[in-house]
Amino acid sequence: MSGGGVFTDILAAAGRIFEVMVEGHWETVGMLFDSLGKGTMRINRNAYGNMGGGTSLRGSSPEVTGYAVPSKEVTSKFAK
Repeated sequence: MSGGGVFTDILAAAGRIFEVMVEGHWETVGMLFDSLGKGTMRINRNAYGNMGGGTSLRGSSPEVTGYAVPSKEVTSKFAK
């Protein structure tokens, strides 16, 4: 401390603690917004292929377009 007295030293320490807390808070908020933005971009890329340079999951199969067809007989597990 700078030797200005007990009260001055206490106020300086409290000010430093407050400054660290505020900086940490804004860093955390910034990381949250960054994660939110990245997650939104990933969802948009998957849902709408033309957004963000990704490929769409809808209709992206080169072999089959339209609806999927089951490869085996489908039976109900509750049928008697």
